[in-house]
Amino acid sequence: MLLPQAVRWNPYADLIFTNGKIVTVDSNFSVAQALAIKDGKLIVVGSNADALTVRGPNTKVLDLAGKTVIPGLQDSHIHFLSLGEDVTYEADLTYAKNAQEIVKAVADLKQRRNLKIGEWIRGTKWDQYKYPEMVTRWQIDAVTPQNPVYLTRTYRGAMVNSEVFRQMGINDEKPETWPGWWLKDPENFTYEDKIFRSQRHIVLDSGETKDVAVPTGVFLGARATRLLTRNPPAYTFDQDVESVKTGAEEMLRLGVTSIVDPSSRMGYDMRVYQEAYNRGWVTLRISAVYEGTFNTQSVDFIKQRLDAVKINNLGNPFLRWRGTKFYGDGGVGSRSSWISEPFEHSMEIEGSPNYGEPVMEDYKTREAQYRVAVDYGWDLHTHATGDMAMKQVVDLYKKLIDEKRRTNPNFSPRWSVIHAYMPIEPKTHVIDDMKKYGLIAVPNPVFNWQQGTGFATNIGETRMARLQPVRSYIKAGVMTASGSDYGVTTHNPWMGFYALLTRKDQTSGKVYGAEEIVDIKDALRTYTINGAYLTYEENFKGTLESGKIADLVILDIPSIDALQQNPELCFQMPDHIMMTMVEGQVRYAKRGFGF
Repeated sequence: MLLPQAVRWNPYADLIFTNGKIVTVDSNFSVAQALAIKDGKLIVVGSNADALTVRGPNTKVLDLAGKTVIPGLQDSHIHFLSLGEDVTYEADLTYAKNAQEIVKAVADLKQRRNLKIGEWIRGTKWDQYKYPEMVTRWQIDAVTPQNPVYLTRTYRGAMVNSEVFRQMGINDEKPETWPGWWLKDPENFTYEDKIFRSQRHIVLDSGETKDVAVPTGVFLGARATRLLTRNPPAYTFDQDVESVKTGAEEMLRLGVTSIVDPSSRMGYDMRVYQEAYNRGWVTLRISAVYEGTFNTQSVDFIKQRLDAVKINNLGNPFLRWRGTKFYGDGGVGSRSSWISEPFEHSMEIEGSPNYGEPVMEDYKTREAQYRVAVDYGWDLHTHATGDMAMKQVVDLYKKLIDEKRRTNPNFSPRWSVIHAYMPIEPKTHVIDDMKKYGLIAVPNPVFNWQQGTGFATNIGETRMARLQPVRSYIKAGVMTASGSDYGVTTHNPWMGFYALLTRKDQTSGKVYGAEEIVDIKDALRTYTINGAYLTYEENFKGTLESGKIADLVILDIPSIDALQQNPELCFQMPDHIMMTMVEGQVRYAKRGFGF
């Protein structure tokens, strides 16, 4: 007896792409001509003839006319929740080269959003090292006389205009309103903290004139920025949920189909993501959200927090709560990485050798924190930029893995070192142990481009040439998965590709560490299959092979080698993305392209 039509098995593909260059990223990095998709999975990857064997009466066929197809990209370290808000409401200062361009970006945002008097103006990702002179509040005041302005640095810093000071009750002309830190940095400042000041000729209310160095509006470091008691209003929960929708659209436009959010912010981000998921707005894969971030919290606090969550690896391929995040030190740009050799010019700048700011210098305390997470079955992921921080992380990971293997010889956790700037420093050199113990490096290649000038200034050109040595990682056999670390840097993954292919500094164009340049194949692996490995998903995504999920990107370039031959093409890549698919569903398509 024949089955009813509705339940008969249909052997035909839903979609077929022909005449393309399908970059599979399989073990041989083979390139196919066509692929076929059914129920969100790849059922054929091969020649046109192979794919057309599963063509049925309702199969849609798209002739790629020589275009390139790659697996969907994964950003393995992105603070994603705020992205939609940033691209909607804030000025992006990534590409600003001087103070004038910062002022213009602020003025343009004010005009674009038609902001009223008193409304806050926000911006992100300035870096004082990139400019001949840092912008001042007086320059910003000229275009925002009645709007408070708050611009965040790439990392640990903020810049405000005079209206913010006025709202804090500070008046330039009234010394009695000046706080204790107005003319002199507080004694509790660390190496990273600084208030920029400039000599000004001030006319006091009494008519008396005074020449004095007062704040320009620029604050560096965590403690310095906390002095700013007037801040833009926090986005609401609903705005955060909307941000997930907009942020997903933005990443899909750039070819990113999966992300890792490295901090749940003690569960808040997961609440937002869950609500966005409930509304159908999680249209890319949030492959892991790490619980934390844990800094100096007590063992009891961490235990209570993880016990409250109860279940590790909670969720599905579109939203999963997995892994813990610990914090080991600061960053090179803020002169707070924990390093074995002091920062450049520290005697002149800080007055003593500056070895950075470890979060938890005591090994035993950090080990006790780690043990709680491991005992609850959570993976460990630790922010470590300096080589001393990396050594602490690797030493303790090794110890815990060795203990586990005494009773379970096959114990092979996918623990990572986040940022992982300095694995090959002479005094610490942890790269071999990372390979031996299967530890994963999660660098942010875009740092070498976007913050190269500041990094080189702070650690010197010799160490800069060794910073984030992705080629050394790959040569040593260390699994390496790339991420952006947005909102510290641009979220555009193609600038990460540019950094991997050139190691050029954005400001000077200088190449730091040419020997660490990688080829396009290795670069692509760090953004695809290696990321899938980090999140335990390599068996169903990360390559374009039969049986895997159809997460893919169609690029209007003749081959992936075009990026190798001309890395400057990376700057135009957002315009060359024709389509992004997640599980066979079109999530982005350039106008006029598609079925």
